[in-house]
Amino acid sequence: MLPSTLEDYLEAILTVTGDGGRPAGPQEIAAAIGTGETAARATIASLVEEGYLERMADETVRLTGKGLEVASRVARKHRVLQCFLTEMLGVDADAASKEACTLEHGISDETIERLSSYMDGGAQPPPGRAGRCRGREACTLLDCKEGDTVRVAMIRGPRRNRRLLDLGVFPGEVVQIRRKLPNQSVVVRVKGCDIAISPEIATSIVVESCP
Repeated sequence: MLPSTLEDYLEAILTVTGDGGRPAGPQEIAAAIGTGETAARATIASLVEEGYLERMADETVRLTGKGLEVASRVARKHRVLQCFLTEMLGVDADAASKEACTLEHGISDETIERLSSYMDGGAQPPPGRAGRCRGREACTLLDCKEGDTVRVAMIRGPRRNRRLLDLGVFPGEVVQIRRKLPNQSVVVRVKGCDIAISPEIATSIVVESCP
């Protein structure tokens, strides 16, 4: 098991590159982590030496298969924990994200799977989590217009949570409405990727306007 600092670096690289496929430079990685470039370069060198990163000719790096596996696992833990804290316990999204950053390193894969299954099993979010969109109560993703940028407030019907978590759609996440399709499906941009969401699922995603 990698130290939490190294896992944070791999997760950050996955976040800034979208899917881990493109290279990232030391300055970009340092900014994502919130540290100095010198410290970032030293950690990056360790991750290259251990086979988690591949160094390119221009000093940028990208995730290897081994690095992508770790980064994806940590990122999923973060999503599940943040979703649980916000949707099930009513914790503020920003605070939940910080808590998830701490908890994700010590929690086992088995516990994450059990937690995800628990949320799929029908537990209901606490009262007061319904979002607002242009002043209306309980505005869903389906109510939004093309070009809107909104924040996910909650997801109705916890059985849908697992698939949405895998797509990066969870409470606290900001999404942009890219297109409304003729069949009423909604194409949204999440973490740099465009995904299509069926109207049935879109009506279960309650959103609020971004401040």
